[in-house]
Amino acid sequence: MAWLSTPTPFLGYAILLFFLISGFCIHYPNTLSDTKPCWKIYFKRRFWRIYPTYLIAVLLTSVISYFCHIKWGDIDWNFERILRLATVSQNYPPGNGQFLTNPSLWTIPLEIEFYALYPLAFFCIFKFGFFSLLTLSVGLSLLGVYLASLGLQWVSYTSLFLWPAWLMGAWIASLYRDNKLSKLKIFPASSPLILFLIFALASRLQKWEEWTQYACWTGFYFTFFLIFLRFEKSISKQKENFILKSLTWLGQISFSLYLIHFPLFKLFGFIHRSYFQEKPANFIITLAYLVPVCFLAWIFYRLIENPIHQWSKRLKK
Repeated sequence: MAWLSTPTPFLGYAILLFFLISGFCIHYPNTLSDTKPCWKIYFKRRFWRIYPTYLIAVLLTSVISYFCHIKWGDIDWNFERILRLATVSQNYPPGNGQFLTNPSLWTIPLEIEFYALYPLAFFCIFKFGFFSLLTLSVGLSLLGVYLASLGLQWVSYTSLFLWPAWLMGAWIASLYRDNKLSKLKIFPASSPLILFLIFALASRLQKWEEWTQYACWTGFYFTFFLIFLRFEKSISKQKENFILKSLTWLGQISFSLYLIHFPLFKLFGFIHRSYFQEKPANFIITLAYLVPVCFLAWIFYRLIENPIHQWSKRLKK
């Protein structure tokens, strides 16, 4: 059963798909030729869509971490780190670093950076075109790689390094709006998808430079996203398919699941060890804990995220 764990070292790179989808969703409403965004409403909605739910997830993480600290002596409890999380400053010096009870939250400051940069990106897209902006972002990313090589590792957690992935998602939104993806053929598109996957897997297994790994996985998820959107109508016809319905449900709760899954797994890990006196001996047992984690994420979505989201969508000024 241990072979079931084979994909797990590669799953962290799926965050690049999240960035692509984020860029797509933010830019798509503004891809019409006569679009005139109201940036005041944009920033208000972005704040209310992300931060309140995020802050409650930080509070839940803090409660779980403190409970594990008191009950089982967990060493990750750190009040200063919690304050850094609450102020969304954990990625930046001085004293940058993640709260290890929930290290997944490193992406939230990065997402906020993308939101803050979007008005500039919007202006550049319609003034100079996507190619010029992507070229600039790749140059900034290479600058981030260079700075990281000098010891400034924190820049790897900022838009200086990862902005190209988000902008590629915005570019896909423009292609989708202009119906240019309809020309994409499955077999020609499959070749770069497979090639990128091979290089991505090899980069991880051979421990290439971190930036090359991210570049390979970005190429894979970019191509995957293109193909998926190309055949979206065919896929949507399978609405009653159990697997697709399950994926749709997971997609609906994905933000809540992402925010709280790590501390929940940690809590269940401590409970399991205290009861059985050892870690799970079979990977099937580890997978089984996905059930309560997803259920609790659904509760979090219903009680916290969705009400806040629905309220934020009604903001007009």
